[in-house]
Amino acid sequence: MRKTAQNVFNKTFYEIEYNPELNIIDTFWIGYSSQADLKKACQLGLELTQQVKCPYKLNDNALFTGPWESAVPWLKKEWLPKAVEAGVRYLAHVALPDSFGEQAGEVMQVSLIGQLLQVRIFTSREAGLIWLKSCQQVNGHLQPSFA
Repeated sequence: MRKTAQNVFNKTFYEIEYNPELNIIDTFWIGYSSQADLKKACQLGLELTQQVKCPYKLNDNALFTGPWESAVPWLKKEWLPKAVEAGVRYLAHVALPDSFGEQAGEVMQVSLIGQLLQVRIFTSREAGLIWLKSCQQVNGHLQPSFA
């Protein structure tokens, strides 16, 4: 199950997919997007999240170039309650050091988002996946093929 969002230039800037083998929701942010694009993508992501009810989300911002920490208030008010209702509990946020993505992750960690979800920032997908795997082990949700 995969969904994508395009910006006004018809370029894909967001991809979300549920990976049942890993039991994670996997998201990729690519390039630059406006605040309206961010909201559109998050709504699209919520649709998938509500369908699969998976607590583990990998949010990869390594290829994202635009600022979005200013979207955190909207995320807290609009996205967070629906994500929690859909079952999201663990968010592995991947971002390059000294990037807009890292700034956004830091803001999320100290906001209401970080109070209701376990949010960790990583510089690689692999590190984020290892952390999600450890969360799955603690909760008894580890898929056999994840190891």
